[in-house]
Amino acid sequence: MSLLPSATDLLFDLGLGARVVGVSHSCDHPQARSLPVLTRSIVDSAAPQAEIDRAVSDAVREGRALYQVDGPLLDSLNPDLVVTQGVCEVCAVTPGTIEAAVRYLP
Repeated sequence: MSLLPSATDLLFDLGLGARVVGVSHSCDHPQARSLPVLTRSIVDSAAPQAEIDRAVSDAVREGRALYQVDGPLLDSLNPDLVVTQGVCEVCAVTPGTIEAAVRYLP
């Protein structure tokens, strides 16, 4: 499962696309479009820029994650590996959010 668009691109470019079972809402690789989407942003991307900025700032200040993971879907896909990053909590799902989502996987 890849929750980082650049990693999704790399996995497909390396010929591993058939093994990818799910992606994030921001993955846009053409071959990944039919895969289950496991994440969503808590911020409405269609909102005016000022509203987006306020929503992101509020969530970060309050310690809320900007992205959510579909736990039941994650459970049903049962991935062997979750590819993500821990560099920017505004750009992608954070490791803490993933850890909470995979906590109950076998």
